[in-house]
Amino acid sequence: MEPKCLDELQKKFGIRTDAVTGSYSIELRLLLQDEEAKRFLDEYNVVIRGEDRAVAAVFCAGWLSKIALALQYAISVWQIAPDFSIPNMTLHWTTNNHKMSYFIEMSHWQAVLAPENEVDRRDWLESVMERFYFATARPLLESLSAASGLHIQQLWGQWPTRFYREHQTWLEEQHNEAIKNRLHEDYRFLREELDPEAAFARKKNPFAVKIRPLPPLVDPDYRPPMKTACCLYYRTEGSDYCYTCPRLNEQQREVKRKEYIAMLQENTH
Repeated sequence: MEPKCLDELQKKFGIRTDAVTGSYSIELRLLLQDEEAKRFLDEYNVVIRGEDRAVAAVFCAGWLSKIALALQYAISVWQIAPDFSIPNMTLHWTTNNHKMSYFIEMSHWQAVLAPENEVDRRDWLESVMERFYFATARPLLESLSAASGLHIQQLWGQWPTRFYREHQTWLEEQHNEAIKNRLHEDYRFLREELDPEAAFARKKNPFAVKIRPLPPLVDPDYRPPMKTACCLYYRTEGSDYCYTCPRLNEQQREVKRKEYIAMLQENTH
């Protein structure tokens, strides 16, 4: 099962067990050190042409969500929990015209199988999620917050909408009803049952937010979800607010929508 699972994790989330040739890299454990985190954010900010470390921190939080998404997917689809502990991971990235591609190298492959019994699986699910979010996600986001001066709530806020979009995609791709049910129930557990203090060291679960669909852009059947926190894209060189930015009022969003549709129509002629 492992080769097929690893192949899918690499294609969907950039998770791999080998290094990436010609890439820059940093062991994730180093991001827990304040000076290393600041140095990394400064270097990353040059590549993305951000205004300050806060922009780099938000972008970093965005790609770190891939690890959490990989865990969520592996739990539901493969019924395994890979070892996504901080000491086991190295970040690799490549650049091309100020665009970056990210990969996570696992030093070794190890995964724990879910119990077959439903009651035992529920306890296993809670343990796996609490351990990952408390011991992996939380320390990394807290370090990025401290190094950038950005409130950690904005970093956690990068994840819920990503999870929502990916979850919808997984359900559309999946034809196995048992797996679809697990995808649904495990995602619900993450949002509704995971103890916020035990998992996130916070009073409220960051995933326990309402996702608001917006008016369609191109596909009339698809309503893009509004982001639960601003990604600060507008603070990169030559950029503006996203259509899905929560900072826009309805009038500004409608202007954005019309501009985007006009741009697409112009590009098709």
